[in-house]
Amino acid sequence: MKEKREEVKRISISLPPTLLNLFEEVSSSMGYTERSRAIQEAMRNFISEFQWTKEPKSSGSAVILLIYNHEVGGLDEKITDIQHKYRDLVSSTLHIHLDETKCLAVIVVKCSSVEVKKICGEFASLRGILQLKVDYFEHSV
Repeated sequence: MKEKREEVKRISISLPPTLLNLFEEVSSSMGYTERSRAIQEAMRNFISEFQWTKEPKSSGSAVILLIYNHEVGGLDEKITDIQHKYRDLVSSTLHIHLDETKCLAVIVVKCSSVEVKKICGEFASLRGILQLKVDYFEHSV
């Protein structure tokens, strides 16, 4: 029995040429031969990355990545203080020196999506945080 293919819809999008060129360069280097397939994968990743923000009561684990300027006075201590405040949720942390001024903190938490948003909000409010990224993994029921 043949598997039924899902109907596809055509869409049109406008992109700056530099963004399109970079996308095509990267997707080609990843082995994509069709732009549509690469865009579909990018959309699936986007949905996967942000869908958890809609489910306020989901239970799961998250990896919080912080890149920050360690020369900002007191920032290391504030990051540590937040982790201690949520010590019952923080499973593990890793600190990496990237260069003379930047550090990477990898913080693994096990908690609801609401708690992840709360923790990330506290990190995001700190002066000296250069980048904050979250990967959330919902636990199976």
